[in-house]
Amino acid sequence: MDNKVPLFDNIDVENLFQSWHRDVKSFTKDLDQNSVLTTIKNTEVSLFDISEYDKVLNFTNTSKCIDVLNRILKVKDVDRFIELLEERDSFHPRHIEREYSPKQILKSVQENNYHPILFLELNNKYYIIDGRTRFYCCIFLNLPAKVRIISENTLK
Repeated sequence: MDNKVPLFDNIDVENLFQSWHRDVKSFTKDLDQNSVLTTIKNTEVSLFDISEYDKVLNFTNTSKCIDVLNRILKVKDVDRFIELLEERDSFHPRHIEREYSPKQILKSVQENNYHPILFLELNNKYYIIDGRTRFYCCIFLNLPAKVRIISENTLK
């Protein structure tokens, strides 16, 4: 997956500026996209303890998503996990075409060969900007998530 890093960085920027969450929308309205892209590219990758997934404010943004996450937390079977990811995907149509299937994404996370998940730290809260499926995979596999965390301080 990492051979397409520039494409993924651009998708990160696009997702940031097209975020549905009002806090993120309000924050990004005056930002320059090229500056944000530069910041994202220069942000170091760190590990996020997946046991703290509940600190990501917009990770489960509907009751349906909460239900799917609760079922994912209990499932042990890979095929059932993939079905749950596909169910979650059906709730929110994508404006960016997914290049990899949930099964391929799971494999890339298992092999630690995935583009880092992008978080925005805003007002001391985390917002997931890009990489929900990768984050679900990390939770399912009980692996720390590779993330890049951009903050309001680095973007302003």
